[in-house]
Amino acid sequence: MTTAKPPNPEDAALFPRFSPREYERRFRAVRQLMEREGVEALVMQGTGATQNALHYLTNYYPWVPAWLVFPRQGPSSLHLHFANHIPCTRVMSIVDDVRCYWPSAANAVAEDLKARGLGKGRVGIYGLAQSIPYAQFVALQRALPEVEFVDLARQYDAIRLVRSEEEIEWFRKSGRLCDLTCEALEARIKPGMSEHDLSVVVHEAFIPQGGQMGIHFMSAMNMDTPDRYVPWQFATSRRLAERSVLITEITIAYWTYGAQIHRPFAVGAEPTPVFRRLYDVAFECYEAIRRIARPGTTSEEIVAATRCIEEAGFSAYDSVFHGEMGKGPELGTTTSGHPLEAYTLRENQVMVIQPQPITRDHTAGIQLGAAVVVRPSGGESLHDYPFKFVVCR
Repeated sequence: MTTAKPPNPEDAALFPRFSPREYERRFRAVRQLMEREGVEALVMQGTGATQNALHYLTNYYPWVPAWLVFPRQGPSSLHLHFANHIPCTRVMSIVDDVRCYWPSAANAVAEDLKARGLGKGRVGIYGLAQSIPYAQFVALQRALPEVEFVDLARQYDAIRLVRSEEEIEWFRKSGRLCDLTCEALEARIKPGMSEHDLSVVVHEAFIPQGGQMGIHFMSAMNMDTPDRYVPWQFATSRRLAERSVLITEITIAYWTYGAQIHRPFAVGAEPTPVFRRLYDVAFECYEAIRRIARPGTTSEEIVAATRCIEEAGFSAYDSVFHGEMGKGPELGTTTSGHPLEAYTLRENQVMVIQPQPITRDHTAGIQLGAAVVVRPSGGESLHDYPFKFVVCR
């Protein structure tokens, strides 16, 4: 085991963290779940799609694979891939026991569990469907042949994705970072800029504020001869010109908490009738969904609220409504390719409303929307940037 000297107390304010009361709330809820499921520990691998889940119990932002052993009783331990990450992690994380697992994560976690007297019985696990490599899970099973691993991802997420008011404030900070990117694009877009140049504008808006890049999908095209109907995931050398339009999908995270915003930008001219109509229908759909984004609303009701897209003669390609990380649920319209996923909204969940009407010939489309909190009065936006079809002159 590789350790590091204790962190300097003066460094404690360098990274944001929640209140002790908030962590006590989380630990209590997760340990009650573990008691119901009859497991003595929860093992979690965090990176990429599961970094938020690991951060929830550790306040650590896993850039590379990290493993958490969270026992029903006693302190947790955090296992990192790189030893040189330990000093920073011990300042950032609320977990005191931070180790390097190299060369084998499976062996390190197995030895940790054995040392706690948990080398047999039931152990919960998170990440089987998202991030744990098959070979590592097989190695973990072989190292602990008397342990029954129980996948607790669904039950854990049911707790985690109903957000506290403290967490919603972090989402608001993410929403403000997203707003800053739109403000910067509105102020700086001009003919001649490439999509790569626009990526620079986005980064310069949030990096000084301490945000982290989630996504910034963008597509530029001529409004008179459009040939993009969704924002692309990678920037290209395509350049803006007079009468261009830029469609966007942007998430700037605040320590794994990510709101999302979607706005179109016209260059040097008002939107053409097709793009104006796409915008108007998208906003009509956004408002129809936002009004019913209340506790108890079902997937069927949300999909029914998208009917204005088809009634206007358009279709949809991307999802129109989704939860955190683009799922739970991911819903389209009645004619899009998304299956109807049964779901019922709960209060204080964070959802993204993102109507994405496109022309039937797949030549033009926009995306318009925002992250909202599910409240009894309907979706509460996490953004202050106004809904408008921006014209950059």
